Amino acid sequence: MTSPKTLAVSPVHGRLAVFGMAVAVAISIDLHLRLSSQVSPIWQTLSEYVYGYLSPGSTAAPLFGAMCLALGFGSLALLGGIAKAHRKGYESVLALLGVWCAGLFVLALVPVDPEGQARSLAGQIHNYAALAAFLALPAADWVLTRRSRARCPWEPRRTTIRRLAVASFAAVVIVLGGFVWTMLTGPSHQEVTLGLFERLLFAVDLTLLATMVRPLLSHR
Repeated sequence: MTSPKTLAVSPVHGRLAVFGMAVAVAISIDLHLRLSSQVSPIWQTLSEYVYGYLSPGSTAAPLFGAMCLALGFGSLALLGGIAKAHRKGYESVLALLGVWCAGLFVLALVPVDPEGQARSLAGQIHNYAALAAFLALPAADWVLTRRSRARCPWEPRRTTIRRLAVASFAAVVIVLGGFVWTMLTGPSHQEVTLGLFERLLFAVDLTLLATMVRPLLSHR
């Protein structure tokens, strides 16, 4: 005897989350293609696209900001979907996802310092917001998939989510270590391909978000 299907957790939130993520990916691809000669995907971070030029006198800063905002609002929809699940103990998950969303909004509004220039307050805010966001997302996933939760909609994907969370943490550590090394030794001694690892981190986190969204859409 087959068990009856349960309703999806929150299809509307899920669709909004998917839309936001899709827009962010589309903009990211566009930035990579149009600015391939100006920003190295191996050595330069995603944030440095704000200093690229799409045409004479037109920077890519608004497009980069739109990418961060799209992903931020998509993640906010995911947060709303998880909140709608009404599961006990999700408060910490929602708080961590809130940090992730807030970090994305800060990245959209506060630019990174130009390469080779002195550190500014705005640049420091950008860097700390990025660090907080990229640590908060895998932490939220880890807490979301604790075994103590009975009939958790994310339980069937627990192993996948946790493996992606570990990969995300590892990429953050590598990127952070590369930043520290570059600050200590100078840009001329950059040994870690920050751009490549940050893009790997971006891909892992997008996959992580997509895995989290699925229970909002699908019947079980």
